[in-house]
Amino acid sequence: MLRWVLFCALALSGFKTHAQFGWWNATHNWDGTTPWTQYLTYTHEYLGPNALPIPTLTTDNKNYWQSSSQISLRGDDRFITLHNEVQWVRGKTRFHITHQSIEAFQTTQEVRDARASRGESGRGVQAGDVLVDVATELWTNDWWTIHFNIHTKTAAGPLNQARFTDAPGYAFFFTGDWKKNQWWIRSELGFQVYQTFWTDYPQNDGVLANLAVRKQYQKHTFHAGVRSFTGYFEQVGQAPGDRAVLGEIRYERQFRDQGVAQLGWVHGLSDYPFSYLNVGYRIWL
Repeated sequence: MLRWVLFCALALSGFKTHAQFGWWNATHNWDGTTPWTQYLTYTHEYLGPNALPIPTLTTDNKNYWQSSSQISLRGDDRFITLHNEVQWVRGKTRFHITHQSIEAFQTTQEVRDARASRGESGRGVQAGDVLVDVATELWTNDWWTIHFNIHTKTAAGPLNQARFTDAPGYAFFFTGDWKKNQWWIRSELGFQVYQTFWTDYPQNDGVLANLAVRKQYQKHTFHAGVRSFTGYFEQVGQAPGDRAVLGEIRYERQFRDQGVAQLGWVHGLSDYPFSYLNVGYRIWL
Protein backbone atom coordinates (compact mmCIF):
# COMPACT_ATOMS: atom_id res chain seq x y z
CA MET A 1 0.00 0.00 0.00
CA LEU A 2 2.79 2.40 0.93
CA ARG A 3 4.61 1.72 -2.34
CA TRP A 4 1.43 2.48 -4.30
CA VAL A 5 0.94 5.78 -2.47
CA LEU A 6 4.55 6.80 -3.12
CA PHE A 7 4.24 5.85 -6.79
CA CYS A 8 1.11 7.96 -7.20
CA ALA A 9 2.73 10.92 -5.42
CA LEU A 10 5.77 10.80 -7.69
CA ALA A 11 3.60 10.45 -10.78
CA LEU A 12 1.46 13.44 -9.81
CA SER A 13 4.58 15.47 -9.03
CA GLY A 14 6.07 14.68 -12.44
CA PHE A 15 2.79 15.56 -14.18
CA LYS A 16 2.58 18.87 -12.31
CA THR A 17 6.17 19.78 -13.24
CA HIS A 18 5.56 18.88 -16.89
CA ALA A 19 2.41 21.01 -16.98
CA GLN A 20 4.12 23.92 -15.23
CA PHE A 21 6.89 24.08 -17.84
CA GLY A 22 4.78 23.10 -20.83
CA TRP A 23 5.47 26.47 -22.45
CA TRP A 24 9.24 25.91 -22.07
CA ASN A 25 9.02 22.36 -23.48
CA ALA A 26 7.19 23.62 -26.55
CA THR A 27 9.43 26.66 -27.07
CA HIS A 28 12.64 24.63 -26.99
CA ASN A 29 11.32 21.38 -28.49
CA TRP A 30 12.21 19.40 -25.39
CA ASP A 31 12.82 15.72 -26.23
CA GLY A 32 11.38 14.52 -22.92
CA THR A 33 14.60 13.07 -21.51
CA THR A 34 17.49 15.54 -21.80
CA PRO A 35 17.97 17.64 -18.63
CA TRP A 36 16.86 21.24 -19.19
CA THR A 37 20.28 22.47 -18.04
CA GLN A 38 21.75 21.13 -21.29
CA TYR A 39 19.70 23.70 -23.22
CA LEU A 40 21.34 26.71 -21.58
CA THR A 41 24.35 28.50 -23.06
CA TYR A 42 27.01 29.00 -20.39
CA THR A 43 28.72 32.09 -21.79
CA HIS A 44 28.66 35.79 -20.91
CA GLU A 45 26.29 36.64 -23.75
CA TYR A 46 23.50 34.29 -22.63
CA LEU A 47 23.50 34.76 -18.86
CA GLY A 48 22.86 37.67 -16.51
CA PRO A 49 25.35 40.54 -16.05
CA ASN A 50 26.74 39.09 -12.80
CA ALA A 51 26.72 35.39 -13.65
CA LEU A 52 30.38 35.22 -14.70
CA PRO A 53 32.18 38.25 -13.21
CA ILE A 54 35.63 39.05 -14.59
CA PRO A 55 37.73 39.79 -11.49
CA THR A 56 40.17 42.64 -10.97
CA LEU A 57 42.27 43.93 -8.08
CA THR A 58 40.64 46.65 -5.97
CA THR A 59 42.23 50.09 -6.28
CA ASP A 60 42.53 50.85 -2.54
CA ASN A 61 44.90 49.21 -0.08
CA LYS A 62 42.72 50.00 2.97
CA ASN A 63 40.05 48.38 5.08
CA TYR A 64 36.59 49.36 3.86
CA TRP A 65 32.93 48.45 3.47
CA GLN A 66 31.09 49.36 0.30
CA SER A 67 27.55 49.17 -0.99
CA SER A 68 26.79 49.71 -4.67
CA SER A 69 23.96 49.38 -7.16
CA GLN A 70 23.82 48.59 -10.88
CA ILE A 71 21.07 50.27 -12.91
CA SER A 72 20.45 48.85 -16.37
CA LEU A 73 20.40 51.10 -19.43
CA ARG A 74 19.16 48.31 -21.68
CA GLY A 75 15.45 48.16 -22.50
CA ASP A 76 15.09 44.41 -23.14
CA ASP A 77 16.94 43.40 -19.95
CA ARG A 78 16.15 45.84 -17.18
CA PHE A 79 17.63 45.28 -13.74
CA ILE A 80 18.71 46.95 -10.56
CA THR A 81 21.09 45.27 -8.14
CA LEU A 82 22.53 45.69 -4.69
CA HIS A 83 26.10 44.58 -3.96
CA ASN A 84 27.80 44.65 -0.58
CA GLU A 85 31.54 44.14 -0.17
CA VAL A 86 34.20 44.36 2.49
CA GLN A 87 38.00 44.47 2.29
CA TRP A 88 40.39 43.58 5.08
CA VAL A 89 44.11 44.31 4.69
CA ARG A 90 46.76 42.55 6.73
CA GLY A 91 50.36 43.34 5.88
CA LYS A 92 50.86 42.76 2.16
CA THR A 93 47.67 40.72 1.71
CA ARG A 94 44.16 41.92 0.87
CA PHE A 95 41.09 39.85 1.67
CA HIS A 96 38.07 40.98 -0.33
CA ILE A 97 34.53 39.54 -0.12
CA THR A 98 31.60 40.58 -2.30
CA HIS A 99 28.00 39.44 -1.92
CA GLN A 100 25.86 40.03 -4.99
CA SER A 101 23.08 40.53 -2.52
CA ILE A 102 19.99 40.97 -4.64
CA GLU A 103 19.02 41.45 -8.30
CA ALA A 104 15.58 42.56 -9.47
CA PHE A 105 15.14 42.07 -13.23
CA GLN A 106 12.70 42.01 -16.13
CA THR A 107 13.49 40.78 -19.64
CA THR A 108 11.56 40.57 -22.87
CA GLN A 109 10.25 37.26 -24.15
CA GLU A 110 12.92 37.24 -26.87
CA VAL A 111 15.74 37.53 -24.31
CA ARG A 112 14.09 34.93 -22.06
CA ASP A 113 13.88 32.39 -24.89
CA ALA A 114 17.38 33.10 -26.23
CA ARG A 115 18.76 32.23 -22.79
CA ALA A 116 16.42 29.24 -22.33
CA SER A 117 15.27 30.71 -19.02
CA ARG A 118 12.73 28.71 -17.03
CA GLY A 119 11.02 31.85 -15.74
CA GLU A 120 7.90 32.29 -17.86
CA SER A 121 7.27 35.90 -16.82
CA GLY A 122 10.86 36.97 -17.52
CA ARG A 123 11.01 38.89 -14.27
CA GLY A 124 11.88 38.19 -10.66
CA VAL A 125 14.17 38.86 -7.73
CA GLN A 126 17.17 36.66 -6.95
CA ALA A 127 20.15 36.67 -4.62
CA GLY A 128 23.55 36.13 -6.21
CA ASP A 129 26.91 34.55 -5.51
CA VAL A 130 29.58 35.28 -2.94
CA LEU A 131 32.94 36.26 -4.43
CA VAL A 132 36.15 35.87 -2.46
CA ASP A 133 39.42 37.49 -3.62
CA VAL A 134 42.83 37.26 -1.98
CA ALA A 135 45.69 39.42 -3.32
CA THR A 136 49.30 39.29 -2.12
CA GLU A 137 51.95 41.86 -2.94
CA LEU A 138 54.97 40.12 -4.48
CA TRP A 139 57.26 43.02 -5.31
CA THR A 140 57.23 46.81 -5.14
CA ASN A 141 59.45 49.86 -5.65
CA ASP A 142 58.87 53.56 -6.27
CA TRP A 143 57.30 52.94 -9.68
CA TRP A 144 56.05 49.33 -9.88
CA THR A 145 53.93 47.01 -7.75
CA ILE A 146 53.18 43.36 -8.61
CA HIS A 147 50.34 41.36 -7.01
CA PHE A 148 49.28 37.74 -7.30
CA ASN A 149 45.51 37.26 -7.06
CA ILE A 150 43.24 34.33 -6.28
CA HIS A 151 39.52 34.65 -7.10
CA THR A 152 36.73 32.19 -6.23
CA LYS A 153 33.00 32.23 -6.95
CA THR A 154 30.45 30.22 -4.99
CA ALA A 155 27.44 28.32 -6.36
CA ALA A 156 24.88 30.42 -4.48
CA GLY A 157 23.24 32.10 -7.48
CA PRO A 158 20.30 30.02 -8.85
CA LEU A 159 20.26 28.83 -12.46
CA ASN A 160 16.56 28.64 -13.40
CA GLN A 161 16.23 32.26 -14.61
CA ALA A 162 19.61 32.19 -16.42
CA ARG A 163 20.81 35.10 -14.27
CA PHE A 164 23.48 33.07 -12.44
CA THR A 165 25.18 29.70 -12.97
CA ASP A 166 24.53 27.76 -9.73
CA ALA A 167 28.11 26.50 -10.16
CA PRO A 168 31.53 27.54 -8.79
CA GLY A 169 34.43 29.17 -10.56
CA TYR A 170 37.93 30.46 -9.88
CA ALA A 171 40.75 32.52 -11.35
CA PHE A 172 44.49 33.09 -10.85
CA PHE A 173 46.08 36.23 -12.28
CA PHE A 174 48.88 38.75 -11.84
CA THR A 175 48.41 42.51 -11.50
CA GLY A 176 51.06 45.06 -12.39
CA ASP A 177 50.63 48.71 -11.31
CA TRP A 178 52.84 51.45 -12.71
CA LYS A 179 52.65 54.81 -10.97
CA LYS A 180 54.11 58.21 -11.86
CA ASN A 181 52.97 61.45 -10.23
CA GLN A 182 49.17 61.07 -9.97
CA TRP A 183 48.82 58.59 -12.84
CA TRP A 184 48.35 54.81 -12.50
CA ILE A 185 48.45 52.26 -15.30
CA ARG A 186 47.34 48.73 -14.50
CA SER A 187 47.61 45.49 -16.49
CA GLU A 188 46.32 42.08 -15.44
CA LEU A 189 46.84 38.65 -16.98
CA GLY A 190 45.91 35.14 -15.91
CA PHE A 191 43.33 32.42 -16.43
CA GLN A 192 39.77 31.89 -15.28
CA VAL A 193 37.66 28.73 -15.01
CA TYR A 194 33.96 28.25 -14.39
CA GLN A 195 31.84 25.11 -14.25
CA THR A 196 28.74 24.26 -16.28
CA PHE A 197 26.06 21.58 -16.20
CA TRP A 198 27.00 20.25 -19.63
CA THR A 199 27.97 16.60 -19.80
CA ASP A 200 30.48 16.93 -22.66
CA TYR A 201 31.99 20.24 -21.47
CA PRO A 202 31.79 20.38 -17.66
CA GLN A 203 33.86 23.56 -17.46
CA ASN A 204 35.16 26.46 -19.54
CA ASP A 205 38.79 27.59 -19.31
CA GLY A 206 39.87 30.97 -20.60
CA VAL A 207 42.37 33.81 -20.56
CA LEU A 208 41.69 36.82 -18.34
CA ALA A 209 43.25 40.09 -19.54
CA ASN A 210 42.49 43.56 -18.14
CA LEU A 211 43.91 47.02 -18.75
CA ALA A 212 43.10 50.26 -16.88
CA VAL A 213 44.35 53.80 -16.35
CA ARG A 214 43.62 56.05 -13.39
CA LYS A 215 44.23 59.74 -12.71
CA GLN A 216 43.96 61.37 -9.30
CA TYR A 217 43.53 65.10 -8.77
CA GLN A 218 43.21 66.18 -5.14
CA LYS A 219 39.95 64.55 -3.95
CA HIS A 220 38.87 63.46 -7.43
CA THR A 221 39.79 60.22 -9.22
CA PHE A 222 39.05 59.30 -12.83
CA HIS A 223 39.24 55.67 -13.95
CA ALA A 224 38.91 54.02 -17.38
CA GLY A 225 39.50 50.40 -18.20
CA VAL A 226 38.76 47.28 -20.21
CA ARG A 227 38.21 43.77 -18.84
CA SER A 228 38.09 40.63 -20.98
CA PHE A 229 37.69 36.87 -20.92
CA THR A 230 38.39 34.55 -23.87
CA GLY A 231 37.19 30.96 -23.44
CA TYR A 232 37.39 27.94 -25.70
CA PHE A 233 33.68 27.12 -26.22
CA GLU A 234 33.48 29.28 -29.33
CA GLN A 235 36.74 27.87 -30.71
CA VAL A 236 35.47 24.27 -30.59
CA GLY A 237 32.07 25.25 -31.97
CA GLN A 238 30.23 24.47 -28.74
CA ALA A 239 28.75 27.86 -27.89
CA PRO A 240 28.81 31.48 -29.13
CA GLY A 241 29.32 34.55 -26.96
CA ASP A 242 32.52 33.29 -25.34
CA ARG A 243 34.80 36.31 -25.88
CA ALA A 244 33.51 38.90 -23.47
CA VAL A 245 34.99 42.42 -23.47
CA LEU A 246 33.55 45.18 -21.33
CA GLY A 247 34.62 48.79 -20.95
CA GLU A 248 34.13 50.92 -17.87
CA ILE A 249 34.64 54.51 -16.79
CA ARG A 250 34.32 55.68 -13.21
CA TYR A 251 34.49 58.90 -11.24
CA GLU A 252 35.27 58.91 -7.49
CA ARG A 253 34.97 61.74 -5.01
CA GLN A 254 36.58 61.48 -1.60
CA PHE A 255 34.93 63.12 1.39
CA ARG A 256 37.61 63.97 3.94
CA ASP A 257 38.68 60.78 5.68
CA GLN A 258 35.19 59.25 5.84
CA GLY A 259 34.69 57.56 2.51
CA VAL A 260 34.39 57.73 -1.28
CA ALA A 261 31.34 58.19 -3.52
CA GLN A 262 31.41 56.49 -6.94
CA LEU A 263 29.59 56.91 -10.22
CA GLY A 264 30.47 54.70 -13.17
CA TRP A 265 29.32 53.32 -16.48
CA VAL A 266 29.92 49.76 -17.72
CA HIS A 267 29.24 48.91 -21.36
CA GLY A 268 29.70 45.62 -23.20
CA LEU A 269 32.00 45.85 -26.20
CA SER A 270 31.88 42.17 -27.25
CA ASP A 271 29.79 39.18 -26.12
CA TYR A 272 28.55 41.12 -23.09
CA PRO A 273 25.17 42.63 -24.06
CA PHE A 274 24.77 44.94 -21.07
CA SER A 275 25.07 48.62 -20.35
CA TYR A 276 24.49 49.98 -16.87
CA LEU A 277 25.28 52.72 -14.38
CA ASN A 278 27.13 51.83 -11.20
CA VAL A 279 26.51 53.96 -8.10
CA GLY A 280 28.18 53.26 -4.77
CA TYR A 281 29.68 54.54 -1.54
CA ARG A 282 32.77 53.26 0.23
CA ILE A 283 33.34 53.74 3.97
CA TRP A 284 36.82 53.41 5.46
CA LEU A 285 37.05 51.09 8.44
